[in-house]
Amino acid sequence: MDAWIALVAAAYDIGLGIFHLLFWRLFGWPGSLRSSGQVNAAITQTLNLMLSYSFFVFAAGLIVAATSDWQALPSLAGAGAGFWTIRAFLQPLLFGGRHPVSRWLTLLFLVGAMLHLGVIIQCVE
Repeated sequence: MDAWIALVAAAYDIGLGIFHLLFWRLFGWPGSLRSSGQVNAAITQTLNLMLSYSFFVFAAGLIVAATSDWQALPSLAGAGAGFWTIRAFLQPLLFGGRHPVSRWLTLLFLVGAMLHLGVIIQCVE
């Protein structure tokens, strides 16, 4: 099996991790979160950091599995495909589908699901 698609999926996860770290600048955190209350602002920021961390760890796992431990690769890719599929489903449900950014994000998350599914397909071939 070629490792290229797993490495592309890992790069995708790294990119989304970096994107999440940029939320502070993009959305003016923590200032813009103050109106939601101190606890909600803290939860939002904490979850964002933990999600970013998870993306980086997941990407590292894909890279290691793709380059040395092939047996773990389908499981990691399956977890990624599930994550991005659920995220794509939640985007229009929770944020609406009218705004073009919301539609683009849904498409971006579907691309992530397809990348990770591609890893699984390549593993079984």
